[in-house]
Amino acid sequence: MSGREPGGKPPRLWQNGVAMMAGAALLSKLIGALQKIPLQNVAGDRVFGIYNAVYPFYQMIAVLATAGLPTAVSIVIASRMSRVNGGFAETRTALLAAVLLLGTTGTAAAALMWMTADRTAAWIGDAAVAPVIWVLSLSLLLAPVAAALRGYMQGMRRMALSAVSQLAEQLVRVIVMLLALGTGLAAGWSDETLAAGVMFGAAAGAAVTLLLLGLGSRTMTGGAGGIWGVLSRGKLLREMKELAALALPAALAALVVPAVAAVDSFTVPALLRADGLSAEEAMSLFGVYGRGQPLVQLVAMAAGAGAAAMVPGLVRAKAERQLELLQSRLALMLRMAWLIGAAASVGLVLLAEPINVMLYRDASGTGALALIGCTALAGCVSAVAAPALQALGSARAPALLLLLAALLKGALNAALVPSLGIEGAALSGVVALTAAALLGAAALRHAAAGLRPPHARTWRAAGWRPAAAGIAALAVMAAALWLCERALAGGALEALPPRAAAAALALTCIAVGAAVFAAAVLRGGVIGAREWRALPGGETLAARLRRRGLIPRE
Repeated sequence: MSGREPGGKPPRLWQNGVAMMAGAALLSKLIGALQKIPLQNVAGDRVFGIYNAVYPFYQMIAVLATAGLPTAVSIVIASRMSRVNGGFAETRTALLAAVLLLGTTGTAAAALMWMTADRTAAWIGDAAVAPVIWVLSLSLLLAPVAAALRGYMQGMRRMALSAVSQLAEQLVRVIVMLLALGTGLAAGWSDETLAAGVMFGAAAGAAVTLLLLGLGSRTMTGGAGGIWGVLSRGKLLREMKELAALALPAALAALVVPAVAAVDSFTVPALLRADGLSAEEAMSLFGVYGRGQPLVQLVAMAAGAGAAAMVPGLVRAKAERQLELLQSRLALMLRMAWLIGAAASVGLVLLAEPINVMLYRDASGTGALALIGCTALAGCVSAVAAPALQALGSARAPALLLLLAALLKGALNAALVPSLGIEGAALSGVVALTAAALLGAAALRHAAAGLRPPHARTWRAAGWRPAAAGIAALAVMAAALWLCERALAGGALEALPPRAAAAALALTCIAVGAAVFAAAVLRGGVIGAREWRALPGGETLAARLRRRGLIPRE
């Protein structure tokens, strides 16, 4: 068994696009996370709270434009390309169907969001939210079409343009946000106007993404005439129905984390107000509660992007009955999701206070931030399990998990927020997302079991040693973080200003923890020789790591 794609020569890792897509998602989410820091630092917790109350809706749009719907479209495109008699014309028909379907639904969603902004603001509990929703609705006119084009690029193995478009979107969003902050503060804008100006960056970023992807797809399809030339009304309708059947549960699966955040927007401020706080106080406290979300989203989106980039390869391996290769990749994807998510959670819990002070100037809400950090594990597992289930044809399971997580989060918020405040909301997120992640992993194992080749070992039999090595690597990392924090807590850092000391402490500990964890994972054999070979370009990469003594010899 090797990392050879069915019907082709072994691709290099960067050519396959897995590292490129994961790296682009990581960098774009890092930009997005950093974008929130000056917003809170400059505009304050109330504007930050208003922004965070609406941000889950933007996050839903962003997930559709970077993970969920492109994954569904890429599955359709990859399936067309894997057929013996399939060809370029079929992929263009699928692209046209996706553009029409998503353009129509996006326009309808934008109109609905615009017309119900006042009602939504009333449900959230602060009328200042309505202008931000109106601005955000503009993004829905553009982002769904961009999602169709991004999925086409991924299915055609053109990962570079998809990755560049993600980065361009985030850069434009940050530039617009900074311009709005500078202009609004100088002109004395109100909190809601300032938040709306910042949110306009979402629409500007979507416009740039659509432009880039539109130009790229035009060169691949021979222009607009190249697409419309293959149009057949009956065939187009069939394509739209097939895509809708796959895209709806795929989209719902990708929306687990933002949907849970939307439940928070509708429940947490209202529950805080019921406890006697004013609308302004409740929204400021909600802003404090939202401090940990960008960090968790950063980790989950990177994991999800890497998984989504591997989906076309999984689809082709399944179509060509390369079952051993398929099993190895699925097992490795899920194991790395657990490991990366667990490492991120441990780091966020142990370093919650210095990270909070470093990013947001004070230690307010450190307990909530630590609890929210625990959800990085569940977020990674869900982000990987959802596209993998789509590739195996089990698209309904992620949608059901979304419903379960949202309902459980709402019920637990109602039970815990009145007595525990924002820490109760954070704790309810840990429980709800963990339940969804465990069930998602179980559903993936069940779906993969039906595709196990004869005489193959089960995941449980094949994975106990790597699992034990992974747990050991986490323990070593936790010990390294604890020792590093204890060593740096006093001494020279005491002479620095509080925020500079927190930054030095957090960044040093993160660097040490990441290096120790990576070394422990590699030397501990968490990824076995067979699994290295199952990765695209894995044979070459494993040989290089082995020559440098970073992984054990077979």
